[in-house]
Amino acid sequence: MNTKALKVFFVYSIVSAFFVLFSILELFVFKSKSAYLFTIKLYGLVEYCLFATFLYQLYQSTLAKKIIIFSIIPFVIVSIVNYYISLGSNFSNYPLLIEFLAFIVFIIYFFYEKMNTVVEYPLYQSISFWISMGLFIYFTGNFFFFLFINSSKDKDFMTQMRTIYSLVTITKNIILCVAFFATEKIETQEDILHIPSELDLDSFNPKTTLN
Repeated sequence: MNTKALKVFFVYSIVSAFFVLFSILELFVFKSKSAYLFTIKLYGLVEYCLFATFLYQLYQSTLAKKIIIFSIIPFVIVSIVNYYISLGSNFSNYPLLIEFLAFIVFIIYFFYEKMNTVVEYPLYQSISFWISMGLFIYFTGNFFFFLFINSSKDKDFMTQMRTIYSLVTITKNIILCVAFFATEKIETQEDILHIPSELDLDSFNPKTTLN
């Protein structure tokens, strides 16, 4: 944990373990569905904040940092409003869909930003890259699960959707575990070479012409 991003991810791991344990107790020990749903909603809110902070530490662009950190505010508002609207009704997936779609875009931008820089070591050797890849697979693989999970009550359909969700989640967790076999170097401005987007190597206008 030699970077701020990895420290944030470590906090996320501890928080996730706590929420999983607490939700299991509520569902199977205390058997309180309302408390369980509240915990799930709260977890989604905390998860968004921690993932946003994680990517904030990875971004190089000041504008991208501001966008992702300020995106927390509207997400918190939407989550709170959705919680009170959905009280007494079925579990609403709208905050999750917003979270997944937002982080698909945020992680794609992270990859784009990294591809526009040249570092002294391959990108795939960094822990942050594999963590982002695992999260990207999770968000893209399960986006349609939360989008269509309430569209049908057919048992075969529900079984297939849960199988897909389980496979994607297991794959994500395996990638996150494998990520820590890589190394994480603290990047400095000397390590990063920014390639101008307007650079045109094909254009060449000599000052002199041959007669």
